[in-house]
Amino acid sequence: MNNDKNHLSPLADKIPINSDNISLQQNEFIGKLNLRVKENDLKAREVIENYFNYILPKLSGEVSGNDEGRVLWLGPNEYLILCSDENKSNIINNLKEKLKESFYALTDVSDYYLTMRLSGPKSIEVLSKACPLNFEKNLLKKNSCAQSYISKATVLIDRLSDEPVFDISVRWSFAEYLWDWLVDSSNEFIVSE
Repeated sequence: MNNDKNHLSPLADKIPINSDNISLQQNEFIGKLNLRVKENDLKAREVIENYFNYILPKLSGEVSGNDEGRVLWLGPNEYLILCSDENKSNIINNLKEKLKESFYALTDVSDYYLTMRLSGPKSIEVLSKACPLNFEKNLLKKNSCAQSYISKATVLIDRLSDEPVFDISVRWSFAEYLWDWLVDSSNEFIVSE
């Protein structure tokens, strides 16, 4: 039996888009940890921030991080930690030890989501075809995120750059559907080479 993750991915046979106007790439095996910690538990928050060496996002749609990972605000007291797939066990074990006196929840949700990266000058136009977000308000700049849907798929969109570069996380069961929808919606912007 082949245990290679690419063999198991519903996107394994999909062809990336590389164009001057639009790019769509697979980026699915990222460590994803759901963290819940009370806003008023300042001690636990300080431990977490010292461990990561950056502050947790404080407002809706904020993202913080560094070269090793990112933390996205999902809701009051809830965050999504993004890291390398290889580093997620270390983060879980280290935070478990450091937070043993605190009330928190840390759950590995890496296998629940796949991530694809959409970028290029026409990416917002593609997303706007079936995503109700106001991109000028919700995802205007780097280090912002929003939960929404694209067509029929619920998604988490993370803006990585002031240029239009978006990581889109979607449930495994909707990954192939969303990929095909994004490809179809991008076709008008692909420059023939």
